[in-house]
Amino acid sequence: MILVGVDGGGTTTEAIAYDTETKKMTSAESGPGNFHNVGVAEAVTNVMTAIRRATGGKIPDLVYVGLAGMDSRYDYEVMKVELKDAGKKTVIDHDGFVALYGETKGKPGIIVISGTGSVIVGYDGKSKLRYGGLGWLLSDEGSAYQIGRDLLRTIVKMMDGRLPKTSILEKALQFMGAKDVDDLVKWSYHEGHRVKEIASLARVVHESAKEGDETANAILKRNAEELAMSSSQMSKRLGVSTVYLKGGMFDSCIYFNFFRSYLENCNVRTVKSRVNAAFGALLLAAREASMTLDIEEVND
Repeated sequence: MILVGVDGGGTTTEAIAYDTETKKMTSAESGPGNFHNVGVAEAVTNVMTAIRRATGGKIPDLVYVGLAGMDSRYDYEVMKVELKDAGKKTVIDHDGFVALYGETKGKPGIIVISGTGSVIVGYDGKSKLRYGGLGWLLSDEGSAYQIGRDLLRTIVKMMDGRLPKTSILEKALQFMGAKDVDDLVKWSYHEGHRVKEIASLARVVHESAKEGDETANAILKRNAEELAMSSSQMSKRLGVSTVYLKGGMFDSCIYFNFFRSYLENCNVRTVKSRVNAAFGALLLAAREASMTLDIEEVND
């Protein structure tokens, strides 16, 4: 059999194929898999491309796909139809759960993902629990998108005099190629609602905070603690004292330290994820096929 695990995130999609006969594992990448951000057609193309690259063009026997943007049953209905030909059998799940499964191998746990968007996923051994993960309009607390949006609103207030100007204003305008409010409006609205571009502003906030800009520091602190508070609530609800962290925002040492400090005060330990989410999807594919993979062998 050829099993495939897929992690379709807001920035990239990764597929890992495993041939149970040769015990060979192959991985491949493509573009974003969140159809809320790039549209159904592009997301499906990216997922299918990653799968076919990983399998060398072969149709796998079973594909387990974890996707960002699986916010409601309607999303599952859409993607089940669109990806029905990904393999002889295809299972669609939330990317947060496949990432968590990769860490705990099916044991109870919690994972917090903060990248372009954000989500908190918990598992008590029987049922899944999710906070957030409902997209840029309804949630995404503490995400790069929300940080970017906070920055945009902050620099507008700086430009019209409601807030004192700090160095982050010039950095942000330079990043966007804007000189005044009219340019800012054009960048923000005239080319559609660009989730990835707004999320990319989080880098400006991080760099400014590293240089000592207090406004940038406050944006990171506010967002990190908002996400940490929800993580603490799930920890209490499930009785789990370790939270795994995944996503680009945790690469910001300043953001990470704010997040970790909040949870330490709640007696919750944080561990940065070291397991590839697509590997978690591969383990779930094996479980779906009633097989057990030799984890050490696959990791090698």
